[in-house]
Amino acid sequence: METVNVGLIGFGGMGHMHFGCYANNPNAKVVAMCDIDPAKFEGGDDVKINISSGDAKPLDLTGVALYTKIDDLLKDPNVRLVDICLPTRMHAEVSCQALESGKDVFCEKPMAWNVDECARVERAIEKSGKQFAVGHCLRYWPQYMAVSKIVESKQYGDWRYARLHRSGSTPGWSWNNWLCTGDQSGGAVIDMHIHDADAALWWFGKPQTVKAAGIKVDGLPLTVDAMWTYEKNRVVSLHGGWDLNGGDFRYAFKVVFEEATVAFDSAIDGAFVRIVTAAGTEKLPVDEYSAYQSEIDDIVDCLQKGRPIKRITAVESKLAVEIVRSEMDQIEALSKID
Repeated sequence: METVNVGLIGFGGMGHMHFGCYANNPNAKVVAMCDIDPAKFEGGDDVKINISSGDAKPLDLTGVALYTKIDDLLKDPNVRLVDICLPTRMHAEVSCQALESGKDVFCEKPMAWNVDECARVERAIEKSGKQFAVGHCLRYWPQYMAVSKIVESKQYGDWRYARLHRSGSTPGWSWNNWLCTGDQSGGAVIDMHIHDADAALWWFGKPQTVKAAGIKVDGLPLTVDAMWTYEKNRVVSLHGGWDLNGGDFRYAFKVVFEEATVAFDSAIDGAFVRIVTAAGTEKLPVDEYSAYQSEIDDIVDCLQKGRPIKRITAVESKLAVEIVRSEMDQIEALSKID
């Protein structure tokens, strides 16, 4: 089988992460890269940057075509898969351009800025006949995969209630500070909370109602507290937030089933998922591997073997955008109340 040749667009933090994951996969090769700032390719004095992703290898750009214009990379005949690690507002436009140029596409989350842009990408996918994936990495995160299997198997009965949490310091390190610019990133809601929104949709499906509240500071959405309702009087509660004062990154969940409660907290549990039943508490060990690596390995394997990428589809990605956009609308309405 042929190696999957990759063109990576955007060489910030996630671009570095993806590069390291491709370097770890013997069936993939980054053959081209594009960034508006060519200094990012220099990597100091020796063109090497250590990637902090598991056992990812040092960055080596030997033989990689380097571009500063997206169009030039898309015209590169050696590129099969375009990996998009750009600011959110650029996702739809560049995805469509890549699909129209005959490339398969892996785009970081979210799929697009709004539902209309998602629909535009869907049309481009259908017209091109190419493969498309979005980086909803929790679908490859071992703790979250464990819950998915429990929900599907009903080994502890039906679920009754769930809570998901994701919080951390405000990310002031992004290129041109785009993450802290509300109309570029959507703040903590669209950039971060969408991970938990997608996980809840994956586990439980689309809710009947969505109610949300949150705060904005200088136009930047900083918090969201959402309540989703389902049939049979079931509820999912979600909290996402950036703290302007700093603080450690934390992600956690708790799912209450008829016969057990399944929980995880990155600040407490490490690699374990706790399962609490009438018989006591069990620590369920999960595989310790990089979800980012697993995500890219799956995409590469699908492309090599001609299988459709099914772990996350464009339809599911669009639904996550639809839900968080509904929450954002409610937060915006609250911000206008004196």
